[in-house]
Amino acid sequence: MATALQSDMELRQEVATLRKEQRSDHGLAHIGGTYALLLATFWAMKNFPEWWVLAPAWFMIGFMQYRLVMSTHEAVHKTLVYPVWLNEFFGVFHSALVGISFFNYRKTHLEHHKNPQSIDEDIDSYIYRPLLEAKPGFPRFFLLVFGVLVDVAVKIRRKLFGATRRSDASTVQNPTPLSQQLLPVLICQAGMIAFFTFYLKWWYYPIFWMAPVVLIALSLDRARTFLEHGYQYIFSDQTWESFKDAPQATIDVDTNPIERFFFAPYGFAYHQAHHTYLTVPFYNLPRLANLLESRDEQYFRRVRGSYVMILVKMIWARK
Repeated sequence: MATALQSDMELRQEVATLRKEQRSDHGLAHIGGTYALLLATFWAMKNFPEWWVLAPAWFMIGFMQYRLVMSTHEAVHKTLVYPVWLNEFFGVFHSALVGISFFNYRKTHLEHHKNPQSIDEDIDSYIYRPLLEAKPGFPRFFLLVFGVLVDVAVKIRRKLFGATRRSDASTVQNPTPLSQQLLPVLICQAGMIAFFTFYLKWWYYPIFWMAPVVLIALSLDRARTFLEHGYQYIFSDQTWESFKDAPQATIDVDTNPIERFFFAPYGFAYHQAHHTYLTVPFYNLPRLANLLESRDEQYFRRVRGSYVMILVKMIWARK
């Protein structure tokens, strides 16, 4: 008993060390890489306005918008950059660039991290629960692809009326007035309209900025959420009578550097480690995952493989 208690105290001390290691170089490098690729893409669009440039540019912009979305997640937890005022600036700025209210997102996302909770209680289960309920194969695939339109509708409703839990219909109220939520979004979108109008073409804005947010950035986020929060439910040997009994769970994924950059930036490949200790900075999550794997027998061992191949496997898997 004493040995177990001592081991637990040592684990907490090591986690505290990882938590206190606060640096901005990782966050700024991620942000700088995203900006550099966006600027290079816009330059190529202006100087080589041919279809063979514009087509890949559309996809590249969507992937970089996705990275902006992921950066706002880190800002929500105040682990993107330091000090706090700089973290908040990038959180508000990046979320507004992709049409998200940072203030509302922080409130609802922290509800997602309540622990323990069931899938039924998870305020974000509207993204992955219908996919778990869908028949495997083409029905699940089509829902994964086209269900993003439902996600957009839910996000708009949340922005206007607050987030509602499916389990008890209780509402998580927005922490700030709607006008304050929308003001940064309106300012940034006006800036993007001006940029496209004077540097490129005005009609590029809906095609090359608005459309990729929905069709690429949100779709990537939807697929990642399904993978990370649905894997254990699908492949667990345990069965549950309902989603009220099934625990909210997630995984760590040992994947390749390309997918870590485009699909799981900011340490998202270690999502289980993040859910275990929220305040550990994203650049220390690999060390945290190693620590928990070696110390905690209940910790779900990381899944090794490509995100794409794991996702394909989950689409066709039967529970």
